Order: sequence, then structure tokens, then C-alpha cells
Amino acid sequence: MVMTTIPYLIAFANQGDGWQFTGFLIGVEDGNSYIAKMLSGAAGDWLFRSPYSAETQRGVIAFLPYLILGKLSGGAAQHEQLVVLFHLFRIFSGVLVTLAIYDFTALFIDKSTRREWTLLVILLGGGLGWVIALAGQKNLLGSVPLDFLSPESFGFLGLFGLPHLTAARALLFWGAAMYLRKENGLKTGLAWTLMVLFQPLYILVIWLVVGLHSLADYLFHRFDRIPGDSSWSFSGSYLRNALVAGLVSCPLVIYTAIQFYLDPYLAAWTSQNSLPSPHWVHYLIAYGLVLPMAVGGILKLFRRDFPRGLFLACWVLAFPILVSAPLPTQRRLAEGIWVILVISFFAFFREKTKIPLYGKISAGLLFPTAIFLVWGAAARAARPSTPIFITTEKVEAYLALQGIAPPESIVLSSYAAGNSLPAWAPVTVIQGHGPETINLLTWQSELEEYFLSNQGNTDCGDYFSAREINYLFWGPDETAVWNWNPDLKSCLRQVYNSKGYAIYKVRELE
Repeated sequence: MVMTTIPYLIAFANQGDGWQFTGFLIGVEDGNSYIAKMLSGAAGDWLFRSPYSAETQRGVIAFLPYLILGKLSGGAAQHEQLVVLFHLFRIFSGVLVTLAIYDFTALFIDKSTRREWTLLVILLGGGLGWVIALAGQKNLLGSVPLDFLSPESFGFLGLFGLPHLTAARALLFWGAAMYLRKENGLKTGLAWTLMVLFQPLYILVIWLVVGLHSLADYLFHRFDRIPGDSSWSFSGSYLRNALVAGLVSCPLVIYTAIQFYLDPYLAAWTSQNSLPSPHWVHYLIAYGLVLPMAVGGILKLFRRDFPRGLFLACWVLAFPILVSAPLPTQRRLAEGIWVILVISFFAFFREKTKIPLYGKISAGLLFPTAIFLVWGAAARAARPSTPIFITTEKVEAYLALQGIAPPESIVLSSYAAGNSLPAWAPVTVIQGHGPETINLLTWQSELEEYFLSNQGNTDCGDYFSAREINYLFWGPDETAVWNWNPDLKSCLRQVYNSKGYAIYKVRELE
């Protein structure tokens, strides 16, 4: 976690001379949205309402960790406080997932040094996507290699920039470890309930895996297929504990499902939040190096500890079902498979005192992706530019808007400004985030047509008031996109003008 923090410290050190660091080196658009959620929490919200859409929203229990973190901030330099809180959350989540995966790994790997190597590969390892990138095939079969794209398919991206997914993984595998140790199903269910607060989709993964495993274990015992095991009873079975854990984790899942089905905004968000699984060749590139030995490791575990070997086998069998499920967020359902494959890979060498050379070479080829990601991020951090950095003039305009506009005022701006603006001011923008801005393409087309067809000294009051737009944010991005002059419009009153940025109040809504 220290290693992942160094590029961010380099970026902070390179602030100044007209630039301010957003706080993010990868996934900047999503990063700004996390800070915007924290800012909403700081403004008093306990329910999630996206600041990236002016559609009516009832609010839902979602992104609660970010809303709570925001409440720890206040006063001057609030954006900087929120960024620091985000990275403390990132580091804390990284520690949690390290402990959780070590705990889970210990169920399958006996030697402590072997467990540590297993843990290292799980946290820092990737597939052979780096080879594809070096070959210049960065968009092979319509997709970036999974190593650089999907935190669920591996793990390092989560450590580097997505703490809620990392925390969810920690709770996923702590619950799985409790389940395999046949601990109280109530504790297991509570762990997975907390997981849903961080990432609801992961419950589908663990429910399917545990469902397959507990049912298979029950059937094997029911028909006496386990050699030498004559003391089986349902009261202590995996199936009983799975049912208890499922019932405990069910209420929050049902609530979330109902909200996303009945709420028009959430339903629309879900439908356009498209994360399809890439071509199967990408999964072969991702996991092909470890897969043969992982299968061998599972077969060896069958002979040594059948129920736990069966658990790993069920996860591997569930994987193709999950990533091809008829859901818009297929790629998210790859969660956990990398952990399972790496544990199985090292279980293949369990009887050997030392891992043979071919195993060491295979493991060594899994690390370049993390090196490239950190090195590339550090290089970008050393050279301030958008979108990782933002100009100080723009930040000053954002902070001015924060002082001018009441919270949740609706602001019209370009997409570029709309993404970062809610991270500095607790306002609602018309556009600014792909999934969270409902009907984004329709909005962009409509705005382009409106601004191009309303040049000159014409009134604009009807258009802005009909859409309940309170303020217009105007700067170089807006001028480049729309080539419009707000000063010629009688419906707008200028309330800020400095260093190339202006803010206008819509008169009809004053």
C-alpha cells in the first residue's frame, strides 16, 4: 500500500504553477464522482442521489461508505480533506483485503512462506495483458486487456484506486472463510451483508458459488460418495450454514433490488451502466498461464480435503456462468476468480519443498502489469495535465460557485466541467458522468442543437427555466464545444467573472 501511494505523493508534490491535483491517477471520471458523493455526505445526505443527473431521485442506501467519510470533512480546503480521506480509506481497505485473503488462503496452503507468496501474487499479479500492450494491441478484439481494465478480474487496480471494491472483496473472502470453517451462519451472513453496502453485485457471485458447493456437498454425503466419512449430519452441514447466511444477507439485497427496479432513475442508470465481458480470448490471456496448474491443484485438494477442493472447483465452474449472465454488468461478476486460481496454482506445488523453476517463471510473468501501472502513473503524476490535474483558475471558479449557489442547484456546463464540478461544489449538473447522467447522449445532442441554433441576442429564459437550470457555468471548455456568448442573453445575469471563467444566474429562477 506504501508502493501504491508513492505516485499519488508525486502528484501532490507537483501541484502549483497553475495546476491542482484531482486526487486520482486512474479512472479520474469515476474518482471525481466518489469525491462528489463524499461532498454530498458532507452537505448532510445519508441517501445516495447522484449529482450527475437532474432527473427526480428519491434516494437509496448506496455508496454509504463515501457519504459517511464526507461527514468527517468541513471548513477550508474541503476538497483536499476529501481526497486525503479517500486515500486513507484506500490504504485501510488494502490492509483489510490483505488480512482477509491471507485468512482464506490459510485454509488451503499449509506453509506460511508459501501463503505469503500466494498472497503476493493475488495482490500484485496480473495476466499476460502486458505482452499484448507491448505488442501494440491495446484494443484487441474490442477491449483493453483485463489486467488494465477490470479490478474484479485481478486485484491490483482495486488496491490502486477503488477502495470500496477492495473492502467488498475483504468481506467476501472473510465470509467465505467462515463458511468453510463451518462457523455460525449468522456471522457469515453479516459479513456478506456489510459487503453489499460496498458492492451489491458481489452477492450474486458468492450466492451462486456457495449454493453450488453446499448442494454438491449435501448430495455427495446423501449418497455416501465421501470415503471414510460416516459422521455427517445436516445440522452441521455446509448446506444448513449456507441457508442461514443467505437468509441473513437477503433483506438488504431485496431492498436494493426493489429500489433499482422501481425507482425510474436507478432503473435507467442500471440499464445504461454497461460493463460487458470482453471476448473469451481476453480471459484466456488473463488466466491461461496459471489455469493448467490451478486445475491440477484442485484435483490434489480433492484427495486431501474434498469439501474445500470442491469449493474451489465450484467457483471455477461458476465463473463462465457469471461472466456470461444476461446482466449489463457482466464483467463485475468475475470477482474472486483470480484469488481462487492463484490458491489452486500454489496448491499444485504443495508436496514440493521448493517450487520448481517452471512454476517460478510462471509466477514471475504475472508481475509486470503492476509495475507498468505504477510506473505509468508516476510518470503522469510528474507532468501536470488534464484530466489528472485541473487548472487553478477553474478551481477558483468552482469554489466561487460553491459560495454562490445553494446546495443541489442545477448547473449547466460542458461534460468536461460537469464531471469535476460536483467534486468541488455540492451542486447538480446536467451532464458529467457516463452511467450516472441519465440519457447522456440525448442531452448532448439536444444541447449542441440548442446552442448552435440560438446565436446572437435572443432570449433563452424559456429553455433554461423549463429544465429548472439555475446557473450556467462558462469557461474555455464551454466556448470550445458550443461557441456561444452568454453575455448577449437577457435571461442570464453574470454573478462571477475571473480569469476566463464566468458564472451566470438564470433570471427566471431567481
